[in-house]
Amino acid sequence: MERRKHERHDLSVPVKFDWELSDSTHRQGTGVTRDFSAGGLFVMTDDPPPVGTTVRFEVDLEISRLGPAVTVRAKGKINRIEMTELAGRVGGFAVSTRRMKLEKA
Repeated sequence: MERRKHERHDLSVPVKFDWELSDSTHRQGTGVTRDFSAGGLFVMTDDPPPVGTTVRFEVDLEISRLGPAVTVRAKGKINRIEMTELAGRVGGFAVSTRRMKLEKA
């Protein structure tokens, strides 16, 4: 039974994210989105933040070759990490958010 509130869309674009550890150490990471919805996204990366961590993320979307790009900025909470044992494949994390900010580049 599907429990998601928002429809997911396959989307593979670069994403930047950052978070703070419990000892106040600031960390940054990059990855590629696997899917995207109004309520969050899944980021493929080999350095996921811990579950429960609040992250800020930024995704640059190119609407069309003729129009301006749009940047999505948001803060969300890591609710799941997926690891993989396959050589050459990365795992990643799911982040849920209540609000995303869209900005024209």
